[in-house]
Order: sequence, then structure tokens, then C-alpha cells
Amino acid sequence: MSIFDTSSVEAGHRRLASSLYKYTLTLEAIAALIDAALLKQNFVRPDVDEQASFLGLSQLGFRLVNDVGAAIRLLECGYFVQAAAFGRDLAEIGMLALYFAERPNDILEWTRLEGVDRYRKFGRSKLQIKISDKNRYDWFNQWFDLFSEYGTHPSGKSIATHSDGITLHVGPHVNEALFCNTYRDLTELAWRAAQAGGYAYKSVFHADIVDVASQEQANLDYAISALGWKW
Repeated sequence: MSIFDTSSVEAGHRRLASSLYKYTLTLEAIAALIDAALLKQNFVRPDVDEQASFLGLSQLGFRLVNDVGAAIRLLECGYFVQAAAFGRDLAEIGMLALYFAERPNDILEWTRLEGVDRYRKFGRSKLQIKISDKNRYDWFNQWFDLFSEYGTHPSGKSIATHSDGITLHVGPHVNEALFCNTYRDLTELAWRAAQAGGYAYKSVFHADIVDVASQEQANLDYAISALGWKW
């Protein structure tokens, strides 16, 4: 197999679909909820700052959805390390959402800063100090560290993703356990990041997602209850 021909790997992973349907339904419900909630706010505001805040929060929401899509696609192709990099991004989105839930006015500054200036104001060390919800922050922070080691930085730990338990692989390969575990972890990260985003949504727009997207929220709640997750 050519290193870039992933057809046989994808076929191998697709056979696992029946065991992952609860996670798939959850991810679909998360995407639908984010889309519906943000579309409710998708109108031109006469106040420039309010419009910038809307665009900033929208960036987090749609990036979350796109991160999940990209990560799952990479998983299906057998690129486990690269999929993990998007898990790190989901963790960062969750931390930023927690921060903006507590300080909604700061989202405007976040949208306008770039590069080093943004990092100095909104980097992980700054968020750690300022976020009062330490338990939720710590949860995201642990996943940020884990996926940084496995997916973002070249490290000794990431070599484990190239093994199927017998052979070390260069390029994409089928690894059923790693595929299922990462799929599950990304789903939980996406859910918790979306939930934190709901807190930020309420702070920024003074509206509860359950009121503006009641059916989508109900669908997500049903999917989460089927998984037995709580937060």
C-alpha cells in the first residue's frame, strides 16, 4: 500500500462504525446545536463592538465543529497523531469558553489582538490564573497536556500511536483500540467544550441556548444520557 493510499485503512476502521454510533450521534447533535444557536445571532448589529463579539464567539463555535470533522477524518485514515492535535485545540476552545463565560467583555479584545500580544493576554497560564471554575479548567488543561504530547509536539510518547501492539508502522494503519479510544475522547472533549461555549453564549448574548435551540439541545441531552456522561 502506498503511504498516502488510505482506502484499506478506512475500510478497516469503518467496520467499527456499529460500536461507535452513540458517539457519532453525539457529535452530530453538538454540531447541530452550535449551528442553530449561532444562526439565531447571525444578524448585522449596528454596534461595531457587539458585532465583533458575535464573530469572535462564532469563531470558537465553528472551529470546534471543524476540528471534530478534521480529527475524525484523520482517525478514519489512520493518522492518529495528527488527529490528536485537534484534541489539543478542542481543549483550548473549552478553556477560552470558560474564560469568556466569566468575562464576556474580554472577547472583544481577544478578537483584535494577534500573535504574541494575544498569547500574553489569553495564553494558558493567564487563563489558569483568571478562570474561577478551577475544576473545569483543570479537566481541559489535562487533556491539553496529553494531546500536546501525543499530537502537537514530537515526543517519545507519540511513538505508541504507530504501534498496533505487534509492529511499528510508518504512515496510516488500522488500530482498532486506538481508533475507538480516541474517537470517544474527542467526543467527550467536544461535548464539554460545547457546554462551556453555552455558558459563554449566555454571558455574551444574554440568552440561554436551551431557549433559542430547544430541539437541538434536547437531542444532545438525549445523546449524552445514552452515554451516561455527566458534568
